[in-house]
Amino acid sequence: MAKLYFVRHGKTEWNLARKLQGKNGDSPLLEESYLETALLGERLKDISFAKIIVSPQKRAVLTAQTLIEEFNEVPPISYDAGLKEFGLGELEGVLIESAIERYPEQMHHLRNNPHEYDPEEFQGETYPELIKRSSQVVNEAVAQHPNQDLLFVAHGMTLVTLIQTLSGKPLEQIRKAGGIDNSSLSIIEVSDAGYELILWNDTAHLDSFK
Repeated sequence: MAKLYFVRHGKTEWNLARKLQGKNGDSPLLEESYLETALLGERLKDISFAKIIVSPQKRAVLTAQTLIEEFNEVPPISYDAGLKEFGLGELEGVLIESAIERYPEQMHHLRNNPHEYDPEEFQGETYPELIKRSSQVVNEAVAQHPNQDLLFVAHGMTLVTLIQTLSGKPLEQIRKAGGIDNSSLSIIEVSDAGYELILWNDTAHLDSFK
């Protein structure tokens, strides 16, 4: 059966500084992130991916480029805005603590109650909007490459929402398993029955780096 591999980009300066980094914000990867991503690339190097689909944001692009440097065979790569990070509107680049102070209820819902999250006050994106655009990317890729393995490189909020939705979780449950780590790997298996999550937020490749 075909598998879908999902990689979150390496840790950035804004991640370290605890700044919100959405679909318009961006910051450089930390130097250690290139080393961590290379270890993940080594883990994936023997898989024959039909395609790699990457968020066009710089932190994801650099992560993908570092991954393929380790691959034995480099597949075609495309960039799709549907995989960009969750749009946080006026809060992008703001310290997480400051955002919580300004919008305590919505920041709580963002992480814990997606079905109650309403970002209208700060012109953010809604969960249904994120689900629609990101799921479309995956479903179209699977239709175009049936029975073939695919690799997606994107962002934390986007990937948590996308992976849990594909695996059948309703909106109110997509945050129950928590977030995913930088440079982590998650895998969904594709069959006639649909999508099944078989690996979640795995960082075993980083054990030698710790």
